[in-house]
Parts: sequence; C-alpha cells; structure tokens
Amino acid sequence: MQVSDKKVINRVVAESASKEEAVGVVDWFSSTIEGQQYLSDMLDKDAYLMESEPNLGRSFTPLQSDNLYKKIDRTIYQKHYRKLFLRVAAVLLPVLLVSGLVFYLNNQTGIFTETTYSEVFVPKGEDARLFFQDGTEVFINADTRIRYPNKFGLKKREVFLEGEAYFNVTSNRSRPFIVHAQHTETEVRGTSFNVRAYGNSNTIEVVLDEGRTTFRVHQNNFPMLPGQKIEYDKSTGETTLRNLINPSNASLWKKNILHFYDTPLAEVIKELERRYDVQFQVHNPATLNYSYTLTTKQPGIENVLKELQKISPVRFKIEGDMISVFL
Repeated sequence: MQVSDKKVINRVVAESASKEEAVGVVDWFSSTIEGQQYLSDMLDKDAYLMESEPNLGRSFTPLQSDNLYKKIDRTIYQKHYRKLFLRVAAVLLPVLLVSGLVFYLNNQTGIFTETTYSEVFVPKGEDARLFFQDGTEVFINADTRIRYPNKFGLKKREVFLEGEAYFNVTSNRSRPFIVHAQHTETEVRGTSFNVRAYGNSNTIEVVLDEGRTTFRVHQNNFPMLPGQKIEYDKSTGETTLRNLINPSNASLWKKNILHFYDTPLAEVIKELERRYDVQFQVHNPATLNYSYTLTTKQPGIENVLKELQKISPVRFKIEGDMISVFL
C-alpha cells in the first residue's frame, strides 16, 4: 500500500470499500511505519476539524474513528500474540517431540519402568501357541514353562525356557532375540528354530530351520546354519554340532506327530509321558536296551503302543493311567 492510494483509504473510511481493500488498508496501518504515521495524521486532522466544526459532515465520524481504531488495535493485538506463539512453539515443539518419542519408546519397550514378566506353563498332555508383542510366534510343547517380559527391551528381546518350544522370530537386526535355557543362550535376529531343554533330560538341543543362530554356553559361541543341530551335554559340558538330512523332523511335534529316530526306550517313555499325561512302570530293566525309529500321528496312547510292539519284543499293559513295561 502506498500513500497515493488515498481513494482506497477514503472508501474504507466511508465504509464503501471492498473487503480486500479494507483488509489491505488495516494491514498497512498496523504493520508499517508509513501507515501508522498516515493514520496518526488523519486522526489528528479529524480531531481538529471536529473541534472547530463539530457538524462538518460524515467524512469521518467519531463512531467510524472508534470502529477503525478497534479494528487496528485488534489486528496489532493478533499480530503480537501470533509472534509470541511462534516464539513459544519454537521452544516447546522440540520438547514435545522428545517427550512424545520417550512416551512411545516407553510404551513399546518399557525402558523407563521396571520390567514385569508373564509366565505360561503348558502341562502334560497339552500344547499351546503364543504370540509376543513383536509378532514372534511360539509353539509350546507339553510340560513346558516359558517366561517373558510384558514389553521387550530397547536393545534385545529375551525369554526364558524350560521344556521345548519352536520359535518363528520376527526379524529385527538391531534387537536380537535370545532364548535362555538352563545356562545356555540361543541368539537370533529373525529365524525359525526348535529348542529342547527339559530339566529331566541330560541334553539341550537346538535345531535351526531358517536364518542364522548363535548358541552360547560358558562364554563359548557356536554359530549355526540352516539344517544344523547343536547338542549340549549338561553332565560333560561337551557341545556337538552336526548337519541333519531332515531338520524339520525335530519340530514335527507341533503338528501332533511323534518322531523317534534310534531313540532309546527310556527317552521314548519320557516323551509319551509328556504327550499323553501317563506314567510308565518298567518291570524288567532289560527292556531299556531297545531303541525305536518311528514316525506316527496317533490320537491315542493305545495305538502308539501297538506300533511300538511291532518293532521290538517289549510289551506294554495299560492299567488306568499306569502303563507297565515288560518282556
């Protein structure tokens, strides 16, 4: 707006200007030194005329002056607080963003709160399936206990296992997934693997289906590749790594399939006790000299025992929940 736009100013004062013209004039009055000086001179002239000739006319009435002053004052007030708001926002916005990030991280990982745990126990004769908050899927075998935090940590995801479970771990390269099992650790970034770590078994076994895994025990690391099995002997401390022809056989249990490969009868009995929630009583120790190779999907313990009897001379007799073993 220039001083030469007196016609526009006069139309505004006479309330005959367009809305755009009025906004332009008011903005010029409130935001420029020239406009403020022009307005001051105009008001002084108007006041002088009204004092000397009160009834001069309708060119700039007291009511119009008052209304115009209010508009200008309101515009100046809004501009002042808009600038103040922007200054405050410039200070508070980073704080709010950081606070929001902290709240999100704490909500996702609980890094600023005490870690709380949940525990799932699957009794004999049953199995279960579980999903963690990161999307990791876990199949849990019978007679298994798994303990896990309600929120995984910012740097790693840890669970504690006693029994057998199959993990489909959601990939996250910056947050490894670690399974703790009787003083051993199995660390992955995103893979599928089976961990067998029963308290009444002398060995801990890990079979890797996909991805890469590191088995750790007594500060020793054992990298694994798909199709490999690691077996740790708890009594001797010996660790064995070998390749498997059919690694998926180790996790057939999650499909309700029994699989034995040259398995001693003592281990077969432990598996059947867990699977069918029964008890075996061995009357002749010589029966424990036999081993079994069998893959079967039978809904009842009776049919499984019939198949076992086809393999060796060992016989089984069911009496309620107790099964006698003899030759």
